[in-house]
Amino acid sequence: AGSVIVDLAAIGGGNCELTRKDEVYTTSNGVTIIGYTDLSSRMANQASAMYAQNMANLLKHVHGKEKAAGFISNLYGHLEAGEQGDIVTRSIVCCRDGQPVTMPPPPQPTPPKPKTVAPVVKAEAAKAADPLKSAAIGAAVVVLGILGLLGLGEGVKTSLLTTFLLAGAAGYQAVWGVAHALHTPLMSVTNAISGMTAIGG
Repeated sequence: AGSVIVDLAAIGGGNCELTRKDEVYTTSNGVTIIGYTDLSSRMANQASAMYAQNMANLLKHVHGKEKAAGFISNLYGHLEAGEQGDIVTRSIVCCRDGQPVTMPPPPQPTPPKPKTVAPVVKAEAAKAADPLKSAAIGAAVVVLGILGLLGLGEGVKTSLLTTFLLAGAAGYQAVWGVAHALHTPLMSVTNAISGMTAIGG
């Protein structure tokens, strides 16, 4: 039992270094890497296997512990029990003795639990409701950073300083409006761009 990687790009070499073309490979730490290049042609087989498994589970549900010998007796027993009979068994029969069988009503879904709203702390609400203060703090930090860089004197070229500041501002704005799930890949690209800007000018 371990992680499973299905490498859909195995035909072109794979997105994982350990992918082996047209093979299923298990690493020493238990990660299974599937590198099949014909996954689309395998789907019919998978669909048939899933359908067969569902049908087998249905038959097992109906016959219960009596196995195949108890299938018919259990089926008739649930039909004769009416509303007290098993709803799955009664739902798969459409007619009996030439007479239509009334479908049982679908089971009612479980009502969702009422959501409890957590009390909002007033201090946090006031802090979030004051964008002017956060903007002023951000502007003060930027100004202090620029003054610190200007204080270095002739050691920093104006063109390099301008490029660096623009890259920092663009990177900050790009990252600020992105969902948390995307921060890691976006930050890696932003850091790479900033690093190239700082080194290459």
